[in-house]
Amino acid sequence: MRTPAFPRFAVGFHVLALVFFGGCAAGLVRESQALGGRRGMIDLGVAVAAVGLALLSLHGAWMLSRARVLRVLDAHARVGTYVQVLMAMGVLGLLGLHLLYTEGRPALGTFCLGLAAWLGGIGLRVVPALFLGGDSFIDPLGRRTRFSELEWFSLRKQEGEPPRVLLHAGRGMVLRLEARLADADAGTVRGTLLQVGLASRPGRP
Repeated sequence: MRTPAFPRFAVGFHVLALVFFGGCAAGLVRESQALGGRRGMIDLGVAVAAVGLALLSLHGAWMLSRARVLRVLDAHARVGTYVQVLMAMGVLGLLGLHLLYTEGRPALGTFCLGLAAWLGGIGLRVVPALFLGGDSFIDPLGRRTRFSELEWFSLRKQEGEPPRVLLHAGRGMVLRLEARLADADAGTVRGTLLQVGLASRPGRP
């Protein structure tokens, strides 16, 4: 088995997001005080959302920095998911530019542009979508699916180019994890899960 490595890029992404959203929250509070009224309340509400995203980034950076990452898995979403992410990025980007150059609300506009970039980093798989750790799978936000929480897994090849393998893993009748892996990663995942005692099942429909 490979020696655990530190996921530098993913942790760096979260640290950058933490600094950015923290700065946005402070800027939005100042902008809300300057605007007052309904527009000020909107900025204040978005500041709360920015704090939430900063805390989410802090959690992701902390969990990934502590993880024993054995392999970065080449996981991909379905085409429809990428389209939805691109649409959301487009809307946020246009809104951010409008707020910056038409409404004269730099803090809110900057937040929208930064949120579009953050969504792109996570949703378009700029940050790896799945890590194989020593005792768990870890997603890009630092959430873990421990092997001890699983009983079975299945790997089923899917049609198309490049080839993909659909991973399902669960406990009892409950599906705990689903991921579309590159074909090259399937053997590594299978070997690891068999080694920790999970039962291999035929591909589920």
